[in-house]
Amino acid sequence: MADNLLNKNKGKRNLLERKEEVKPQQSFNRSSLFTVNESQQTNGDQKKDVPRKKERGTTTTIRCATDTSHRLNAIVTSFNLDSVNELIEILLDNYEASLTTDERREIKTLLEVYQRKSKK
Repeated sequence: MADNLLNKNKGKRNLLERKEEVKPQQSFNRSSLFTVNESQQTNGDQKKDVPRKKERGTTTTIRCATDTSHRLNAIVTSFNLDSVNELIEILLDNYEASLTTDERREIKTLLEVYQRKSKK
């Protein structure tokens, strides 16, 4: 009786059974997928020389007068800059270039202190 229960579906055709082996129409190898032409490699080397922008960190807000905000936005628009942040970085870089070595050292020390505070 147990044999009858186990072999109950023996008379039905198994629809999942394949009759012939299925073969792909096209075959490939892994090395052909990931090849790079030499001309593209030399172009890639030239692209590495282009200076990249600084990595984008977290953002914060700075309070300033409305007139100052309008002036910053006007300069960004007239000189086709990407953002106010880019303008401020340019202004800060120019200002820091005019500082003496002692003043630069002091600025560097204060920056390290502020960065340590923000990590906590």
